[in-house]
Amino acid sequence: MIHYRVPPEDHDRIVTQYLPDTTGKTCQVSLRDGDVPESEYLPLVGWAIVVRVCEEALPRVTFEPVVDDEYRGHIALGDLEDEIGPLTLVDIS
Repeated sequence: MIHYRVPPEDHDRIVTQYLPDTTGKTCQVSLRDGDVPESEYLPLVGWAIVVRVCEEALPRVTFEPVVDDEYRGHIALGDLEDEIGPLTLVDIS
């Protein structure tokens, strides 16, 4: 069996592929600023295929929305969460 360890700076997740989305949808995300949740609307520009590696378990493959953030450009929601703190995907419409 191959034992692969994700470098600590990757937070046990690897974005392996980016799939563009041209539907023109918007992601509503909620983030906490103190005690008050704040909603933000970001354009959906694609989907990221993410592999999460866990100790003593098989890797999990998931999809994450990729949004166009004003300051960071195209970024997967998991990467955005690592940068700005906990957030919740509320809706894609």
